[in-house]
Amino acid sequence: MLNGLNLQISPGEFILVLGPSGCGKSIFGLCFNGIIPQVMNARCYKGEVLINGKNPFSTPIAQMATEVGLVFQDPDAQLCCMCVEDEIVFGMENLLMPKELIRDRLDNSLNMVNLQEYKDAYTWGLSGGQKQRLAIASVLAMEPKVLVLDEPTSNLDPQGANEVITILKRIREEKENISIIAIDHKVDELISVVDRLIIFDQGNAILDGKPREILKEHGYALRDLGVNLPQMADLFLDLPEEIRSTAKEFPLTIDEVTEVLTPFKNQLEEAENITGMIKCQIPLVKIKDVMAGYPQRKDVLKDVNLEINRGDFLAIIGQNGSGKTTLTKLLIGLQQPYRGTITIHDQNIEKMDIAHLTEKVGYVFQYPDNQLITDTVYDEVAYSLRLRKTPEEKVNEMVNYALDTVGLSKTLMKRHPLTLSMGEKRRLSIATMLTLDQDLLILDEPTMGLDWGVLSSIMNLCAELNKAGKTIIYVTHDMRCVAEWASRVVVIDEGRIWFDGHPGEYFSLQELQNKTLLGKPSICRLSEKISPHQNRVYLSNAELIQALKIPGLRRDVS
Repeated sequence: MLNGLNLQISPGEFILVLGPSGCGKSIFGLCFNGIIPQVMNARCYKGEVLINGKNPFSTPIAQMATEVGLVFQDPDAQLCCMCVEDEIVFGMENLLMPKELIRDRLDNSLNMVNLQEYKDAYTWGLSGGQKQRLAIASVLAMEPKVLVLDEPTSNLDPQGANEVITILKRIREEKENISIIAIDHKVDELISVVDRLIIFDQGNAILDGKPREILKEHGYALRDLGVNLPQMADLFLDLPEEIRSTAKEFPLTIDEVTEVLTPFKNQLEEAENITGMIKCQIPLVKIKDVMAGYPQRKDVLKDVNLEINRGDFLAIIGQNGSGKTTLTKLLIGLQQPYRGTITIHDQNIEKMDIAHLTEKVGYVFQYPDNQLITDTVYDEVAYSLRLRKTPEEKVNEMVNYALDTVGLSKTLMKRHPLTLSMGEKRRLSIATMLTLDQDLLILDEPTMGLDWGVLSSIMNLCAELNKAGKTIIYVTHDMRCVAEWASRVVVIDEGRIWFDGHPGEYFSLQELQNKTLLGKPSICRLSEKISPHQNRVYLSNAELIQALKIPGLRRDVS
C-alpha cells in the first residue's frame, strides 16, 4: 500500500525508483494510468493523483493512454497481437487516430527502439529483449507524457537488458518532454543517467533527490535497508577514509572510481581466485552425449558432456533459449533426453521413478507460485514428508528445522503461501526441498526480481547449505551473483557448453565475453582498469578491499 505519499514530477525528468521488496514501488507505478484502483482490487482512501491535470482514479483508462504509457515486467503479459506492426498500431487504432498519423508514428516508434527490420515479424519469434522493446514502442506510439516501466529488465538475459537500457537512454536524449519513471533493480547501468532518485519504504518516499547526493548522505542506511546500490558506490563506501577523502565527488561509475583508485593501484595484491579451486573431483552427476529439446525444437541441447562434482557451487549461465533450464529439467526427470545418458550416484535417471529421484535431487522453480500447492506454510514444508507417511512427530521436527534453516519466522506457519512476499516465497520453496536432505539442490533463477538485501540472504543461505555438504546448481542471468558466490561456472550457448571453469577465469577471458554477450559485474570491469596484474580480476568488492594493503597505505603521486 501507499501511505501519505507526496510527489511532484516535472516534464522530461528521468526518475529511478528503488526500495526493498514489498515497499510499494509497483503499486506506485500502477496508479499512474488508473489500473489501480479501476482494474485491480484496491482503494484510494485519501488524496489524489493528477497527470497533466487528469485524475487517473476517475478518468477512463482509455483516455489515460495518451497521458501515461505503462510497460510491465513480463512483455508476454502485455503483447496481444500476432505481428510487430499490429502490436504498435493496436493502441492508436483503438484511439481512432487518422491513418496517416498512425503510419508516421509506427515508423517513428520502430526507429526509436531499433526494430525497423522486424516490422513484419511475428511477436512470438522475438527474443526477450526485442519483445520488451516492442512493448515500449507500442506505448511510445501514443506519445504519452509519462512513461512508467515496472521492472522492465528483470525477466531478461544480459543482452536483452542492455538493449532495453540503451533504448531508455535514447528516449531520454531524444524525447525531452517525456517523463520516465523506471522501477528497476539494475541500478549500475541507470544511475549515471537519471536526474532523480526516489527511495520507497513502507509505502512512502523516504528519500527524494539527486542520486549522487542521496548515496553520499544515506548510502550506509540504504544498504542496511536492503536497497540495491550501484556496485561502484557500494565499493566506495567501504574504502579506507584515506582513499575516500581524495575523491572530488561521490563516485557512481567505473570511470569515477578508477580515478579515485588509480594512485593506489600499485598497492593492490594479486587476485588469487583464477583456477584450480574445485573442492572435490568425485562426480555426483554424469551427463554424457546428451541431446534434448521439444517437439517444435529438438536440438535445444546438442551433445552435452558434463560432470557435476560433489560439493560444487555451480552457476549455469547463457542467453535466453540457450538450453540452461532444459538441462536442469533433465536432472530432475521433468524432461527426457532424445539421446545420451544422465546418471546420479551412477544410477541412470531414466530408470529411476520420480519418488526415488526426488529423494536425491531438489528443484526450486523460477516462479515460486508454480510449486506452492497447499494452504499453509507448515503444510507446504510437510507435504513431501507426509506423502512418504513420515510419523507426525518427525514431520514437526523437520518442518521446524527447514524453517529455521531458511530463516522463516514460526509466526508464518499458518499463513497461506501465496500471501507471502517474493523473498519469503523463495525461502519457503527452498525449505520444502530441505526436508528430504537431498544431495543436489537445483535453483532456476533464484534471485530474479529481488532487491539486493533479499538476494544476498538467499545466496548466503545457498552458500551455507553448500558448506554443509549440499551440491548447489543455480541458473542465473545475474553476473554479480556468479562472481560473488559460484565456485564453478558453466556457459551454455546455442545448446553447447562453451566454458566450464572458475568464475575468475571466465570473467578474465575477453574474447569469450565478446562471443557470449553476457556481460560482467562492474567490479570485474574496474579490475581491468586498475589491477597491475594482467588477466586477473577481483570478483567482489570485499575481495578488492582485502587486496588493498591497508596498513601504511600510501598514495602514489608520481
